[in-house]
Amino acid sequence: MKNIIINAYSIESLLTKIKTTIKNGFNPSLAFIYSSSKHNIKKLVLGLEDYDFIVVGASTAGEIFADKKLGVHEVDRTIVAMLIEINPMAIAFKSISFETEENYFNIGKNIGIWAKSEFENPALITITSGLDFDNDVYTQGIVNERVEYIFGGSAGDDMQLKETFVFSKDNFYNHGIVALALDRDKIDVVGARAFGWIGIGKERIVTKAEQNIVYEVDGKPAIDFYKDYLNISADESIPNIGIEYPLEVTMKSGLVVYRAVLGLDEDKKALIFAGHVEEKSKVRISAPQGENIIKYVGDSIEYSLSQKPDFKPQIALVFPCCSRKQVLGDLAIKEIELAYKKAKAPIIGFYAYGEIGAYPGGYPFHNETFMTTMLSERGTQYAD
Repeated sequence: MKNIIINAYSIESLLTKIKTTIKNGFNPSLAFIYSSSKHNIKKLVLGLEDYDFIVVGASTAGEIFADKKLGVHEVDRTIVAMLIEINPMAIAFKSISFETEENYFNIGKNIGIWAKSEFENPALITITSGLDFDNDVYTQGIVNERVEYIFGGSAGDDMQLKETFVFSKDNFYNHGIVALALDRDKIDVVGARAFGWIGIGKERIVTKAEQNIVYEVDGKPAIDFYKDYLNISADESIPNIGIEYPLEVTMKSGLVVYRAVLGLDEDKKALIFAGHVEEKSKVRISAPQGENIIKYVGDSIEYSLSQKPDFKPQIALVFPCCSRKQVLGDLAIKEIELAYKKAKAPIIGFYAYGEIGAYPGGYPFHNETFMTTMLSERGTQYAD
């Protein structure tokens, strides 16, 4: 699984670097390409259409890359690509665009069926686009088909919260998915998930909710619950603040998840979250544990690798929540440095509006987390 990382500040520069890399003898069958929404995604796709390799692409809320040659970076408003030489028989790709009213569970279910039709023992890397995309139901649909290893994230748009994209070398969608199926008989996969937020204050009861929309908490408008608790003034943005202070949700099953605010319905005084919030669940606002959240990243990767001591990552894909960058500011690079140090493999990733991770088991959709997916092609060894 040889790889080359490219970072560019324009589409023209990226395409020139890809062309030069291939001309010099590198023969990729796969590329992860993540771009700031500042760049024209349609133009980028048109520039990639003549290449033979699979492209898994997304718009971002910040780009991430690291290897020995380039060092460790978390940047904004750029394009980053990892070109990979990998057995083409070990991967399969699918992309879908659809309307917002379509059944997300069935879409996830169909992606799971497709992955299992491609490989007996698949893992999935999937990225979604659309601020009102129901990632929760989509990933539950995949899990329903017993695909146990699922990774990825929800595309960003530089924290504008207006329009996000996923793309391949053939098309781009502002409401859809890209999915890469991996044959785990040929590619070994290890996942890790880090958190670092803690619930504060008294638990409340969600008295009215539907899927990812919360209308009332303790019988009062959900917007007022957030405004009063966080002392948000009229001119401040609840979504921007709500990403940093997510809702800690204790479901009726006892499972605890965290949900970030992505939007609001002013007319109904409702909050729109990045994932589902059950009616009658117990909730409270949570706060980040400062720069201590960095340590969780290293610990999560170290623990996951300790469970599989013979596994040596060849590349690592990271999907950290955009909230971590907001909380850490200039210290955000420290998380990436620690992930690179622990994984000991080249890294590519982007800051996401939601994170997907089941590896295996556990709830598949998350907010505020740092997801790491480490891959190694069986029977090959490459030095970074």
